[in-house]
Amino acid sequence: MKKRMSTMVMSMVLVLTVGLVGCSSAPAANSGNASGAAQSSGKKEKISYLDPLPSPERTALMQDFIKQFQTKNPNIEVEYTSVPWDEANKKWMALGAAKQLPDVISIDDTSLVAMSAAGYIENLQPYYDKWDQVGNLTEAFKQARNKYQGKVYSIPDGFLLQGLFIRSDWFKESNLPEKIDTWDDYFKLSQQLTDTSKGRYGISFRGGANGILRAMEYVMAATHSDSWFDKDGKSILYKPEAQAAFKKFYDIYLNGNSPKESINWGFNEMVQGFLNGQTAILNQTPEVIITAQKNMKEGTWNVVPMPKSDDGKRYIFWGYTAAYAMSANSEHKDAAWKFIQFLSSPEINLQYSIKNSTIPIYNDNLKDPNFSKGPIAGYAAAMADSNIVFAGPPSHLTKLGQFSGTFAVQETQKYLSKTQSLEDTIKHLADFLTQEQQEYLKNNKQ
Repeated sequence: MKKRMSTMVMSMVLVLTVGLVGCSSAPAANSGNASGAAQSSGKKEKISYLDPLPSPERTALMQDFIKQFQTKNPNIEVEYTSVPWDEANKKWMALGAAKQLPDVISIDDTSLVAMSAAGYIENLQPYYDKWDQVGNLTEAFKQARNKYQGKVYSIPDGFLLQGLFIRSDWFKESNLPEKIDTWDDYFKLSQQLTDTSKGRYGISFRGGANGILRAMEYVMAATHSDSWFDKDGKSILYKPEAQAAFKKFYDIYLNGNSPKESINWGFNEMVQGFLNGQTAILNQTPEVIITAQKNMKEGTWNVVPMPKSDDGKRYIFWGYTAAYAMSANSEHKDAAWKFIQFLSSPEINLQYSIKNSTIPIYNDNLKDPNFSKGPIAGYAAAMADSNIVFAGPPSHLTKLGQFSGTFAVQETQKYLSKTQSLEDTIKHLADFLTQEQQEYLKNNKQ
């Protein structure tokens, strides 16, 4: 759901990434001593935080949280840095390999296992076990893909699930009801709402990083599967019905029902395509609500639930936007946990969830009136819908980030540019996934 979401944010104008200050490696046992020495000497202990979701609004919000944290913890200084979402996985892995990860980073669930397995991020279970807020956490939090080998490695910031943003004014112009009940409706509307003479297209298509997640969402719905694999650990893409669904999904682009340039669109571009009047339907998570409210006229857009499959169920990816994790090489682990704990506190989580239109991690926060009205209400209610199947990506695979961010992009773009056949494209994707799943099953026998 993307975690993975995940990540995502309120404006399409990215702030410039500032240079990252690396953390030199040191044995974990020294972290407490370094922290104590800084406090006893009166010097400020400096930690760094890397945000992969930069936008003017989010950056301002996170910097405000940092100011609040520093006011409460005057001996700790937090340095804020950022990196664009579509580049984040490569950046995390490179910094981890160089032992230069910032003390605290926000990561999604497609990268967590790989970073945990590589030893780049810290096992937070000892901190989690002593955390006084555990009893108030939602069931979604407890089932979140924030663990590696049964241990907590990150603290989700808030939850997201997919929904469809629609240009309600276009629907009205075409005398169409403002709803998308089924996937068949989705594909029909992609054609009906395309008018190239007006520069209008039915779908905000994602051909770039993580675009495969949207395709697999439909493949799972079409095959009534809650996994990317069958019981033998083979990719469901080997199945004829899955291949037919894969073709139908990518026909949206090949049939001209999305902009030509959308073959390269990532998160920001697909959202911008919807905001600027190019596209009628955008499959996205609730944090885009804030962006739409700021950039679109009231009454021109709305959010409707994801389509139902022919079995009456909605197969939806869900997950957190970008959970807080700690560098395994941090020299300031106690201070880093204090910062994570502050960002994850009920008060800050409520502010964060309201500002970002995400679902809070606390049961008490879900009772806030902000989550019972407007576009966000449908998302919040959906978490308890008995007809929803939470069909997320296989976040247990260490190479999932590589698959969704690079390999699948290259393979699907070959198909969309007509330089590779459908059969070869699907085989390459299925082979990659099956090899990874078989390796995982081999190393994790029950």
